[in-house]
Amino acid sequence: MDILSALVTRLQDRFKAQIGTVLPSLIDRLGDAKDSVREQDQTLLLKIMDQAANPQYVWDRMLGGFKHKNFRTREGTCLCLVATLNASGAHTLTLSKIVPHICNLLGDPNSQIISINAL
Repeated sequence: MDILSALVTRLQDRFKAQIGTVLPSLIDRLGDAKDSVREQDQTLLLKIMDQAANPQYVWDRMLGGFKHKNFRTREGTCLCLVATLNASGAHTLTLSKIVPHICNLLGDPNSQIISINAL
């Protein structure tokens, strides 16, 4: 992740072409067993949204994280959404594209995900 972070810093908006390649792995890392890895991953995703592509572009490609088989990944996707809203504001996202995915998580069997959605 450190290497990807350095690439984002170096390439800025030219990194946008690589987002589709790295995003599936980054979504998977949102569900890592280690808290530090999940935090680094979220920081990297926010950096990509800040320096390489606008948040909506990234979130259009991250929606699959809400349906991921790993509950930690679904939880991490929700937490990343909260962090994105806190960092960039709701005006940077088309929330109507994201709300149906959040509504589906209200029926998630994992109580941690439901409590995040209540935020």
